[in-house]
Amino acid sequence: MAVIAVLAGAAAVFFLSLWLLSRRNLKNAVEELRRIRGGQTGRRLRLSSPDRQMEALIAEVNLLLDDNRRSEQAHKKAEQQRRDEIANISHDLRTPLTSVIGYLQLMGQPACTATERKEYLAVCESRARSLQDLLTGFYDLSRLEADGYPLELEPVDPAGVLFQLAADYYMDLTDAGMEPVLDIPPVLPPVCADRPALRRVFENLLQNALKHGGEKLFIQSAQEGGFLCIRFRNAAPGLSGEDCARLFDRFFTADRMRTGKGTGLGLAIVRALCRRMGGEASARLAEGDLVIEVRLKLMPRS
Repeated sequence: MAVIAVLAGAAAVFFLSLWLLSRRNLKNAVEELRRIRGGQTGRRLRLSSPDRQMEALIAEVNLLLDDNRRSEQAHKKAEQQRRDEIANISHDLRTPLTSVIGYLQLMGQPACTATERKEYLAVCESRARSLQDLLTGFYDLSRLEADGYPLELEPVDPAGVLFQLAADYYMDLTDAGMEPVLDIPPVLPPVCADRPALRRVFENLLQNALKHGGEKLFIQSAQEGGFLCIRFRNAAPGLSGEDCARLFDRFFTADRMRTGKGTGLGLAIVRALCRRMGGEASARLAEGDLVIEVRLKLMPRS
C-alpha cells in the first residue's frame, strides 16, 4: 500500500507540474499576443518550456501572424501605388486644363488679334485631345484589368499588321528623324490574337518610340518554342535599369518632369492586352538601347 501511495503521489506531482507548465505557456502566449496586437508586429509566439500540444497550437498561430503581416505589407504597397497613381493622373489632367484655361483667357482679351486667336484655339484643341487620350487610355486599362474588354481570338499574321502600321506611321517617323528598319519576313506564322488588340499593341509601341526614341527604330521577329517574339529596339538616352523595370507600370513615365510626352498608360495597355491574348511583354536595356519584346502565342498546327 505504501508503494502505491508513493506512486500515486509522484503521478500527481508530475501531472500537476505539466498543468502548471501548460498554464505558464498559455499565460506567456497570451502576453505575447497582447504585445503583437499593441503594435509589435515583428514578434512571434514562443514557448517558455516544452509542450507538444502547445507547440502545435503556437505554430499555427505563428503561421496566421505571418499571413497577416504579408497581407498588411501588400495592402500598404497597394495604397502607396494608388496614391502615386492619383498624384500622377491629377498632374496629367491639371497640366492641359491649366493651359486651356490660360489660352481661353488670352483669347478673351480685347487686344487679341484674329491670328493670335486662331493660334490659341489650335493649342486649346491640342490640349483637349491629350486629355481625351488620357481618359480613354485610363478607361480602357480599367476595363482590361476588370476583364470587361472583350477579345475575339483568332489566327492573325502579325507581319501584315506591322507592315500596315509602318506604312501608316512612315511620315510621322521620318518627320521625327527616325528611320524604321523592319527585319521581319513578309509572312509570319499565325498567332492567337485579337486583330484590333494586336494592332493597338504595335501602335502603342510605335508611338512610344516616336515620343522617346532616337534616330533608328529596329523591329525584328524570332520564334521561340510556342511563341513568336516581336522586338522593338530604339535608342533610350537617359533611361536607367530601374526605369526599364517599371515601364509597364500604370502612369509611370521616365519623363521625371511629366512634360506631356506621355501619360504612362500606353505600355501598361500593351502588357495587359498581351496577357489577355496568352502572351507577355517585357523590356530590357541592351548597349544603351531599349528593347521591348512582345511574346505572342503561336497557333497550334492542325
